Amino acid sequence: MAIKDFMTNDHRECDNLYAPLEEALNEGDFDKALELFIPFKNAMLKHFAMEEEVLFPKMEEFVGSGEGPIYVMKMEHAQIKSIIDQLGEAIENKNQDKALGLGETFMIMTQQHNMKEEQILYNMAEQLPFDKENILEEMKKVKI
Repeated sequence: MAIKDFMTNDHRECDNLYAPLEEALNEGDFDKALELFIPFKNAMLKHFAMEEEVLFPKMEEFVGSGEGPIYVMKMEHAQIKSIIDQLGEAIENKNQDKALGLGETFMIMTQQHNMKEEQILYNMAEQLPFDKENILEEMKKVKI
C-alpha cells in the first residue's frame, strides 16, 4: 500500500470517529459524547504522531526542515490538537454551544489540512527516494 493511500484512509477513519461524537453533541448526550471523544482523540493523536515521528523526519532528510509544507503541517497539527483539547473540556463541562462551535472549527480546519496533505504532502512523499514499505511499517508501530 502506498503512503498516500494509507494516510488518506487514516484521515477517513478519524472522520468516521468524529461523526457519531458530533451527533451525540447535537443531541446533548454528554455521557455518550465523552465516551466517543476518547477514541476519537486517540486516533487523531496517533495520526499526528505517525506523521511527526516517522514520515515528516524521513521527508525532511530529503527536502530540509525550513518553513515549507512540513513546517506548515506541524503548525496546523498544534492548532488542531489545541481545538481537540478545548473540545474535550467543553464536553466535560457539558457546554453544548461551545462544544458544537469547537467541533465546527475542528471540521473546517481538519478538512483543509487533510486536503493539503492528500494533494501535496503525501504526493511529495511518494516521489522521494526512501523505503516506503519500511516507513509504512514504522508508522503502523507508533503508539501514543
